[in-house]
Amino acid sequence: MKVSQLKYLLLLIGFVALCYSFVPFKNSNKVYKNLKEALENPEEVTHLKLNRKRYKKFPVEIFKLVNLKTLDLSKNKIDSIPDGISALKNLENFIFKSNRLEIFPRSICSLSNLKKISLADNNIVNIPNDIALLNKLESLDLYRNSIEEISSEIAKLTNLKKLDLRMIEIPEEDLERVKALLPNTKVLSTKPCDCASN
Repeated sequence: MKVSQLKYLLLLIGFVALCYSFVPFKNSNKVYKNLKEALENPEEVTHLKLNRKRYKKFPVEIFKLVNLKTLDLSKNKIDSIPDGISALKNLENFIFKSNRLEIFPRSICSLSNLKKISLADNNIVNIPNDIALLNKLESLDLYRNSIEEISSEIAKLTNLKKLDLRMIEIPEEDLERVKALLPNTKVLSTKPCDCASN
């Protein structure tokens, strides 16, 4: 390679590098902790953490964040999830611990990319048939709820690796039924207390 060609190549590389230095860097892993800030560039937001914000209702503005992958609304006072959450097609992690849900949110069952759901510390009573739609689900955390019934459709969650049922008073036969439905899933449970015999 001639010296003039080498100089030209180095000059070209320098020019390309200079051009890239002016391209704003987009950090897709940034965790937004302020909804107003997140809404300034809604398409760039993939991680949103709004815990301890004292929300009593689900902030529907979140539905504008269509590229959201992780949503954490833990430790609020929300008692329902609107159907509009179906707009979050890319959502993979839904963390909704320590709220006031009494009914398993069927609206999230349309989110086929969900891999992790944490609904710990709510008051959910049953797991509906619609749970079967979440075929990519790997982790379901129901720690300390009021679960009375788990649909047999849960058996269709063949990718489920972990099911947390600790601190829930489930009859032993129901627990064994769930374990039989999910032979490849680690089912965490709390042994029932035989306090009356002490």
